[in-house]
Amino acid sequence: MRRLAAAFVLAALLLPAFATSAAAHPLGNFTVNHLSLIAVDADAIRVRYILDLAEIPTLQETQAGRVPGIAAVLADRLSLRVGGGPVPLTLRSSSTEEVPGQAGLKTLRVTLDLEARGVPDGSRIEYRDATFEGRIGWHAVVVQGAVRDASGAPTDPTDELRTYPSDPGATPPDITTATATIDLAAVGGVSPGRAVAGAPRFAIDTSADQLSAFLRSGSSDIGALLAALIVAMFLGALHALGPGHGKAMVAAYLVGSRGTASQAVILGSTVTVTHTVGVYLLGAVTLVAAQYVLPERLYPVLGVLSGVLVAVIGLGLLRSRWIGMRGASAAAHDDHDHGHTHGDGEGQHRHDGPVGLRSLLALGISGGLLPCPTALVVLLAAVSFHNVLLGMILVAAFSVGLAGVLTGIGLAFVWGQRVVVRKPTLVRFAGTAAMRALPVLSATAITVAGLIIAISAARGFA
Repeated sequence: MRRLAAAFVLAALLLPAFATSAAAHPLGNFTVNHLSLIAVDADAIRVRYILDLAEIPTLQETQAGRVPGIAAVLADRLSLRVGGGPVPLTLRSSSTEEVPGQAGLKTLRVTLDLEARGVPDGSRIEYRDATFEGRIGWHAVVVQGAVRDASGAPTDPTDELRTYPSDPGATPPDITTATATIDLAAVGGVSPGRAVAGAPRFAIDTSADQLSAFLRSGSSDIGALLAALIVAMFLGALHALGPGHGKAMVAAYLVGSRGTASQAVILGSTVTVTHTVGVYLLGAVTLVAAQYVLPERLYPVLGVLSGVLVAVIGLGLLRSRWIGMRGASAAAHDDHDHGHTHGDGEGQHRHDGPVGLRSLLALGISGGLLPCPTALVVLLAAVSFHNVLLGMILVAAFSVGLAGVLTGIGLAFVWGQRVVVRKPTLVRFAGTAAMRALPVLSATAITVAGLIIAISAARGFA
């Protein structure tokens, strides 16, 4: 009991820290960041290439055995043309460094120094970086020195990908080519630029570090296991309440309109199963099929599907409830003529239909359709530490926490409605036109929320 109490205390103490990181960049752990610094002077064109792989692509490269020869592969994918003809870039030096990252995983930093001898004055140079095409992240080319009309940026604000702008709403550049005209008469000073204050890889969500520490320790202590499970559930609960997760409120509107406690539990269970399976499948894609399907590209697709599904459910409810409201208004007018009313209390009939099981399951599936990157990182950390089974258990606990919040909100609406119908003063209000319109308004809210989710996710395709 003492260990169990300590586990609860640990979870309570960690809650504020997790809350502050809930709004972190959702794809920070997926990023592949690369930068080319091109310097032109009188005797050579020098290229300094820097690659910064976040945790998940580093794990992918490591599992595939591509890290040992990565410098030569990267150098082959950098090309330079001078005066319209190809010029070989000679690799002068390279370094590969593993840097500790989130959840006990590694990040990878590779630096290449290349050069091309001979600089024909007045020639047009064309540079192309074809490394990790299609991956998300910070991609930039800086051109400096004895050049004019350069298309690349003049400075590097990241201190060679050591720090990044801290604004999570800022769109990282996606520049992999540059052109310029060699002008040996130009002032050829090379400035590295001044780094702006920021955070590594778009302020990665570090809330999974406590769970990964448990995975790394390999502890079989029951108290430590309980603490890890409780922390995982807290993370899932905060994921449901965090910014951008309006699906919880959408579900609450649906269950609270005329749902029952059992329907709230069904909804929560559906979210749990869908979310857990989604994380497992995305983990498999990340480790096995990433060469065919990039996992970070699946997030916008899943987000759009989730939003569209919610919007379709909302439209269906809007149609049926609009018809029900019109029927209720007509009945109320008829009741007024006959001197009696139809209430919403027990034993009295209502004109809005109950929540259908099909809609309930569809909303639960849509709520759990988009896997959380934090849960995915925990699973991949478990793979890295050769503790896959425990990682899967922690992901399931994470999903239980998410579904618990969803179910709790639904139960609050269900029980709150029962309190309303038992209060005589509120029963009279329940028969008003404003109250009869409430189901229609909630259905409209569901539809709008679905559209917002879909539009927000669609931005990820850019």
